[in-house]
Amino acid sequence: MRAIAVSEFRGTPRMMDLPKPVPGPGEILVHMGAAGVNPFDWKIIDGALDGRRPHVFPLIVGVDGAGAVDAVGPGVTRFKVGDGVFGQFLHDPVGIGTYAEFAVVPESNTIAVRPRGMYNDPAAAVPMPGMTALQTLDEIGLGKRQALLIVGASGGVGSFAVQLAANQGINVIATSRGPNRDYLLKFGAMRFYDLTSESFHADVKAAYPDGVDAIIDVVNRGPPFDTMLELVRKGGTVASTIGAVTPEAMAARELRGINIDLQPKVELLDRLSAEYSKGRLRIPVEQKVPLESAPDALEASRQGKLRGKTVLAI
Repeated sequence: MRAIAVSEFRGTPRMMDLPKPVPGPGEILVHMGAAGVNPFDWKIIDGALDGRRPHVFPLIVGVDGAGAVDAVGPGVTRFKVGDGVFGQFLHDPVGIGTYAEFAVVPESNTIAVRPRGMYNDPAAAVPMPGMTALQTLDEIGLGKRQALLIVGASGGVGSFAVQLAANQGINVIATSRGPNRDYLLKFGAMRFYDLTSESFHADVKAAYPDGVDAIIDVVNRGPPFDTMLELVRKGGTVASTIGAVTPEAMAARELRGINIDLQPKVELLDRLSAEYSKGRLRIPVEQKVPLESAPDALEASRQGKLRGKTVLAI
């Protein structure tokens, strides 16, 4: 089968011809229709999980995907052949990924049946960013009409967070680099600020002199992250999806800080499916490219050049 894989950590992803996997007990074999491109994909290539989880090489890249169940192993009860499924395929050993024509995954993984009308391309874009956005909002716990500033709102997690927060009645203030105002307003943002503008901080402070109730920051670390704390009211909440929160910075400003550690759950996928089925969730697929273009898509992700979600058509 065709697959995008690396032969070693920090290796160059390339197309390989690898054996079609066979499902074991409790596993399903999925004929992949599409795979979602996430920053976590190249982080795995760089060795983010080295020493923490077993790996197998050649390491097939990819965590998120969608397709149809092609075969089931002994003891499988949740799925049957022909089911359209989507979800997060990461399991041990790491390296049996979704950038391939077929992928095997335990049925106990965070995999769900696709809702009616959700085809492979959009379904593959949902799992990691959608679940991250939903879990983050759950942990922040804002109520209706409270103000939420989303920093880096035009990426995958941000695009989902804007919509999901707006659906909850939260007043969303979206910020990003580049000409993304219309893109984010159509997803439900109440206001937009250009993160590259010299007046960014002054503009936000003028609109929210007492500070916003919470921030979700998906891009900043260190000093750039710390400057965002000035925009939050005393007692407010700051969440980072990249581990930027430090207890010292939070204590100095009397803020609640959360580093989001995604805990994938089928329940989160089901909630996202319900929002989609109600017409309340637009899946932000901005680019669809063939499997052969995966190396270029990974490099674009590494450089922070992608808006919304990129999916690989398999």
